[in-house]
Amino acid sequence: MSFPPGSRTLPLCLAMLLGIFAHGQIVNNWNTDPYITEEAMVFHDDLDFYLNSYSKQEIKAMRKQVNIWRMNFDKVIRATIDDIRAHSEGSVVAERTRDFTLPDARTGDPYHLLGDQGRIRAFMFLSVTNPPGRFQLPLWNSLQKKYDSTEVHLFAVYGRELHPGDKKTYKNYPSPKSEGEKLAYAQELAMTVDIPVLVDGLNDAVLDGYGRAPNAAYVVDKEGNLVFRGTWADSRKIEYIIDMLLKWEKAGRPSRLQQLDR
Repeated sequence: MSFPPGSRTLPLCLAMLLGIFAHGQIVNNWNTDPYITEEAMVFHDDLDFYLNSYSKQEIKAMRKQVNIWRMNFDKVIRATIDDIRAHSEGSVVAERTRDFTLPDARTGDPYHLLGDQGRIRAFMFLSVTNPPGRFQLPLWNSLQKKYDSTEVHLFAVYGRELHPGDKKTYKNYPSPKSEGEKLAYAQELAMTVDIPVLVDGLNDAVLDGYGRAPNAAYVVDKEGNLVFRGTWADSRKIEYIIDMLLKWEKAGRPSRLQQLDR
């Protein structure tokens, strides 16, 4: 997602405000049918900007955590409408796996994405001031327990703060000014779950390379192919994708979807 100069983070409040005015359009319309190429089973993008994976009650709860009227609405709309369109069309979202090596917040050990071949890898971006990311983190943690860790690896990447210093909820979390401050935020989240929380650099290079959506999710198959891109890290979609990939592999990787017993 491309952001206007001086505003490197598209605030969640904009997504929520758009949801208010386009309530009738909020539907979960993701096409679940994968397609098979010569290299991989690939899933349709889910680059819908709206929070269509959440119930009204969940969205209401997240709105309460931030001040959605903090920014001038007209200014935000003018500054970001092109960015929303670009992201929804996928023109600024990574089309292939972008390799990275990032430290684990708990252990400090480096994790190399493409050095972890042979496992399905699913990861999402989040931050301590990101309500959707915090909502999803325990769900992803539970999802990892369903799978053999030698076959499936779920983790989070700590990216840019979404609502730094906002309201009482995040007043103690201003934008980090150093790598150490950012690491401390990431460690706080990492202590609540078992799955790894990796720490992006202060320049958020990995987040930017994957499209800048603050709670985006990606799935990389065992061979390193990027097979799914999503604006929001819905654990249910991730579970469906992983299950389909494992089933396809178990069936001998048939060339046609019709050959796969679903």
